[in-house]
Amino acid sequence: MDQSSLDSIANNLDIKYQVTDNVAARKSYIAKVILTNTGDVPLKGNGKWAIYFCHIRMVEPLTLPDADQICMEKYGVKFCHINGCLFTLEPLKSFKTLKKNDSLEITFTAEYYSVARSDLMPNWYITCKDLIPRIIQSTQGEDLNYILPFDTPESWKRHKWDKYDPFSQEVRYEKNHVDDLGKAGSLVTPIPYRLTVVSDGTLDLSKQSWCIVANQEVMEEAQFLKEKSDSIKLNLQNNQDLKLEQNHVIVLKIGPVTVNSEECKESDKLDAYELIVKLEEEVIEVIGSSAVGVFYGVQTVLSLLEGCEVPHVHILDFPRYSYRGMHLDVSRNFHKKESVLKLLEVMAMYKMNKFHFHLTDDEGWRLEIPGLEELTSVGSRRGHDLEEKTCILPMLGSGPNFDTSGSGYYSVEDYKEILQFAKRRHIEVIPEIDMPGHSHAAIKAMQARYCRFQEVNDVESAREYLLTDFHDSESVTTSVQMYSENSMNPGLDSTYKFVDKIVKEVKDMHAEIMPLKTFHFGGDEVPYKAWKKSAACEKLIENGDVESFDKLMEHFVKRLAEVVAKHDLSLGAWQDGLIHSGITPVERTKFPNEEVLAYAWQNVWESGLAGFAYKLANAGYKVVMSQATHLYFDHPYEPDPEEVGLYWATRYIDTRKTFNFMPDNIFANADVKLTGKALSREDIEKCNEDNDILTEKQNVIGMQGQLWSELVRTSDVLDSMIHPRLQALAERAWHKAPWEEIGDVNKLKKDQTADWTMFSNSLGYKELRRLDKMGVAYHIPPPGARVEGDKLHVISAYPGLPLCYSTDNGTTWLDVEESVQVKPGDKIIIVCKSADKLRSSRRMTLTVPGASLSK
Repeated sequence: MDQSSLDSIANNLDIKYQVTDNVAARKSYIAKVILTNTGDVPLKGNGKWAIYFCHIRMVEPLTLPDADQICMEKYGVKFCHINGCLFTLEPLKSFKTLKKNDSLEITFTAEYYSVARSDLMPNWYITCKDLIPRIIQSTQGEDLNYILPFDTPESWKRHKWDKYDPFSQEVRYEKNHVDDLGKAGSLVTPIPYRLTVVSDGTLDLSKQSWCIVANQEVMEEAQFLKEKSDSIKLNLQNNQDLKLEQNHVIVLKIGPVTVNSEECKESDKLDAYELIVKLEEEVIEVIGSSAVGVFYGVQTVLSLLEGCEVPHVHILDFPRYSYRGMHLDVSRNFHKKESVLKLLEVMAMYKMNKFHFHLTDDEGWRLEIPGLEELTSVGSRRGHDLEEKTCILPMLGSGPNFDTSGSGYYSVEDYKEILQFAKRRHIEVIPEIDMPGHSHAAIKAMQARYCRFQEVNDVESAREYLLTDFHDSESVTTSVQMYSENSMNPGLDSTYKFVDKIVKEVKDMHAEIMPLKTFHFGGDEVPYKAWKKSAACEKLIENGDVESFDKLMEHFVKRLAEVVAKHDLSLGAWQDGLIHSGITPVERTKFPNEEVLAYAWQNVWESGLAGFAYKLANAGYKVVMSQATHLYFDHPYEPDPEEVGLYWATRYIDTRKTFNFMPDNIFANADVKLTGKALSREDIEKCNEDNDILTEKQNVIGMQGQLWSELVRTSDVLDSMIHPRLQALAERAWHKAPWEEIGDVNKLKKDQTADWTMFSNSLGYKELRRLDKMGVAYHIPPPGARVEGDKLHVISAYPGLPLCYSTDNGTTWLDVEESVQVKPGDKIIIVCKSADKLRSSRRMTLTVPGASLSK
């Protein structure tokens, strides 16, 4: 095969993928790959070609990955597992040539289940020895049209016990139905601690020349307010010389804010502010306990603005939690600096103050580290280099080239710009360098560095930062994500030298802008068996440095903690990084760090792990509630095959589920099993068999949303997965709802619904419009619909968003008013629009009449 033939095949090989049955077997599903040659160049069996594709479920799990390959003589092909999610489909000698219009249908099994289009990856590619790999055009791009519809229960259900079906319009109508208030439910999001509407009067900031008066301590906040006012053409002026008794001024100052509430912890008082609108004096006064409090008061002023008018209110406000965070993974797929800055801007609008920056993982290293250039020259790039000497493997559908979201990194200057941007908005950046697991990119980069120095016979430099023991057999052990060679070796001194180098360089980047406080090392999902045959680890045990193999992880974490403490930093970790052997947390006193932050994420109810959040807090760790069932924004908004998202923790997480989360009472959030079956009282008791009770409440310091980016390849999808769930997260992290204290379930649900009605109206009538102006492509839920007689009623999840319908298959669109006149036989397409009408939800189609509404 020559290059032109390969190019032709890549352009003309039509690939289809179909999930045919998830329910027949317990832990595997049946799928088909259909190859059709639509071109003139035949696909021959003796061509020595290989099709590379990413598949997040193990193919033929009874054989792979233990064997190198599985031959399927029936089809004349074999599957090979390369590493992680990367597989090949290659011809055997028995492969029958595919001539023009010939097809080959290959049926195979894969592990677990697949119930959504986004489970599959784009950019399959074909290559042949010494030829340039080419992406197979039928699989290229984000539409994923090569995947056939999930249109049967066997394809959209995970197993025979699965109770989930895609929502019909009728189900969505019932689920989304709340009162349309015709306006925002609250003046400010998140809701302030105390907001008093003094009168129905307003101050119009456009009628006079208004000025901002601020002293030097809060000039940054004054300048921020001026810039924001300029963007909405208010044209406020900064003037330090004006006297405070003048009118038409917005006064920003630091001063005492009296908070007589047991709910306000000492750590939160610095964030407190008071906002007073003085109607007669024509003055707006913002008093903060600190510059941070003043900044939050400024954000409230901006939120209060309706056009150019500010209502006559008096606000006293402070946060529920000192830690109000959002996590972003830029390793699995890289996201440019501009996307990060936009996220930080929105976080600041809603008074969120911690940005957990997940910078490294198996699939990529995203931060330049001076002196370790291979981390970015190799570790930040994904492409077709099977030896991983110049780049790492093309995981997650990034393809053979370097021009996709698989490749990219932040230079030192980029990172400093992000820090500066965050600092101005009083957001602390918490960098995460994931280790010892999830470290494939770092490991391969340091191996490339090793080879560079070996070539010049500099053995000492070659081994200086090596992360793997060449004498172990780790490659036989795979991680949860099917990776081999993804764990730093805890028996090598060079591992800890690498850690020290990274911590020092990251700390130096922060030093002049935002002194680093916390270094997050990940610590999650470590395949401990990877170290079983490491000579370096065996030596640790033989020398008595580690008492047993089971203590290797604890040894690593303790040594790492010592390195981090040497740099005067607190330590952050996912909960499993601090709970070894799966039973109890590591004794807190074993860590020399002033604080150790534990991010509690493992709460699949049946797993029995939800109570570890309490165990960690009671053991002295500072706990950040990060529960996967409510706060993992990589999960879909609906149990629908067309919604983007993973679903290992729960089948879906809509905005309302995040809004309803009660961080003070973990088990009050237990709702359904993974199957969708409602949890009984007995089931919930089993979820907490250890009877975990939170006794050290002061150690729960906040909550955080997470976006893992395996399926997030574009900035629009990034926005959609985060917003408006982030707004619901911000509401819960800043404001404790009265219904959270209600014990009676019926009363709780009634009050939750009333509060959600207010919040969803605020989204539809106000907050999403603010996001539109910022270019944030938030998620738009499909509408719900119901036919009653000759009327079609359509509603959105967020009242106030425009609804449109079409009766001519989408050629023309009309606005939905109160209802739509319909007649039998009408085929109607309905959509929900963004507030600015520039974007639409997924299209829903229904036919009238009929008792059922088809999707």
